[in-house]
Amino acid sequence: MPHKEPEQGMVMINLALCEEPTGEPLMSDQELAVFVSAFESSGFTGSINWYRNLDRNWHLLADVNPIIQQPTLMIYVDRDVIPKSERLTEYVPNVEVLNLDCGHWIQQEKPEETNQAIIKWLGQQSAV
Repeated sequence: MPHKEPEQGMVMINLALCEEPTGEPLMSDQELAVFVSAFESSGFTGSINWYRNLDRNWHLLADVNPIIQQPTLMIYVDRDVIPKSERLTEYVPNVEVLNLDCGHWIQQEKPEETNQAIIKWLGQQSAV
């Protein structure tokens, strides 16, 4: 299936169905082999159980205050199919937002920048 503009709500599925890559690889063959090996030994079940449990978590957390008061770092990216939260500060009033120019897989696409941002932010927190 050639790359085409995704239908509403179908971005990830359309990308998965592409026969040819639509951009540059996010990791080397050696790095990819680490993920392949992990999934071959454990499967994908653990990765999707969080999604399977969404309804149960909704009920378990029904009476929990949804406002996160702790200082928080949110790293957004420019080229993600997941939209930025327009209401983030309503639920996380002590958030500092950082934006990186990459896609959804921040740690793989910008590992050094991500690490430095987190280290810098943590250092600022310990100084407070």
